[in-house]
Amino acid sequence: MADLRRIIRKHGPFASVCFDSSYDTEDAARRCELQWRSIDAELDRSGARPRIRRLLAQAIELHPPPHGRCGRMLIADETEVLADERLPRPPDTETVRVSPLPYLLPLIALQDEQIPHVVALVDRVGSELYSLDRHGDEAEESLRSAGPLMPDTQRDDWSHRTIRQRTTDTTRRNIREFARELDRLADTVHAELVVLAGEARARAELRAEFDAEGRDVVEAESGTLTPSSDPKALDAEVREILHRVVARRRREVLDRFAAEIGRPDGLAVTGLAATTTALRAATVERLLLDRAALGDRLVLAGTAANPLVGPAANSSAGEMRRADEALPVAALAIGAQITLADAVAGLHDGVGALLRRR
Repeated sequence: MADLRRIIRKHGPFASVCFDSSYDTEDAARRCELQWRSIDAELDRSGARPRIRRLLAQAIELHPPPHGRCGRMLIADETEVLADERLPRPPDTETVRVSPLPYLLPLIALQDEQIPHVVALVDRVGSELYSLDRHGDEAEESLRSAGPLMPDTQRDDWSHRTIRQRTTDTTRRNIREFARELDRLADTVHAELVVLAGEARARAELRAEFDAEGRDVVEAESGTLTPSSDPKALDAEVREILHRVVARRRREVLDRFAAEIGRPDGLAVTGLAATTTALRAATVERLLLDRAALGDRLVLAGTAANPLVGPAANSSAGEMRRADEALPVAALAIGAQITLADAVAGLHDGVGALLRRR
């Protein structure tokens, strides 16, 4: 995943391109070629320098799209391609921009959906761990017991009970081992969510051993370690769990905003004027943006050290920039978080902010 804070430290101009890169028809190769020619022509008309266009064209050539429906986001300056990300869905509209500031909103939306997490698939004899970190990097680990755990039913009752106890002890040790490994992997990727899948009893025992440390822990009903298990079912359930967690977190942010904006002394502001003032004063904890409502509004951008001046009321105070570029850059510059939302009541001009406690 692209490092947004690194991008905003670069000097423009930037070319930002977001488009439908689906490869799902018989003529997909020809269609993609024509599409990129059209995008390159638009970059040329928009003033992109030849070096930037060559870098983007090389990225397209070196990394052809995977089969299926998806989108793609690229950002480049004259030195390198700063972002080249596959989007899980095609964008609603194609974006081709050449600007002093990068257009980051598609990347911010992607990062919102990529919660660092670990999936633990367990049964009584083994475990498989899958992780995704905040950069979108994946990892996989497998653990298996040293020997068979099921008792031999041909033995006499005493032997059967002895083996059974040994089996239980070994299984408990395995679960503790899996829990330690899960702890380690969750710490490594800074997991915010842990999904437990597999045999119900093993899930319960692992949950009892695992130290959640404030992480969300959710159990999945799909997935086993048997050879006949369909991994797609677990993948689909994990995606649905992630979607629910993202939606819940966004709802919590919006509920907090509604509560704060409704109080006379609440820690929230709304509208371009108040939000740009708060960003300039570095008092914003979280910027809220409604892309559709914000539209093509402009703000006045200043220097790199103070990137945001205020609403576009007096162009002599600085250079006018698109608000959907300048506001995220200003928020990232002061370490604020960003939440994208749709049709939020009380979010005037499509923008607002939660403020830091004094």
